[in-house]
Amino acid sequence: MRKAIAILLIFLMAIPPVFSDPIEYEYVPYEEEEFPIWSYELRRAESIFFGSLVITFPVAMGVYALGKQFGMPTPPETYQEVLIEAGIAAGLSLVIALTDWLIGRFSE
Repeated sequence: MRKAIAILLIFLMAIPPVFSDPIEYEYVPYEEEEFPIWSYELRRAESIFFGSLVITFPVAMGVYALGKQFGMPTPPETYQEVLIEAGIAAGLSLVIALTDWLIGRFSE
């Protein structure tokens, strides 16, 4: 029964493109002043933040493991350790993104 319903749903989803009219659309590139400057800066900060997480998360894990060896108190649950490491990594990434924004702001 499930197989018949799945086949029917797939068939019903395939019907509209067959009988619909083609969309008349011409690509128009964005104009230079279409978006405000703060949106470009926010997009750059977002890209830097999430891009640097790839580096800061393993660094945070290493620093946290090193801190545990030197007697830093640790939570009883493993998921809490991961949350602490993620918080450290997010903080480092935020510092990197803010530093990039400040350098861009003051270098003008």
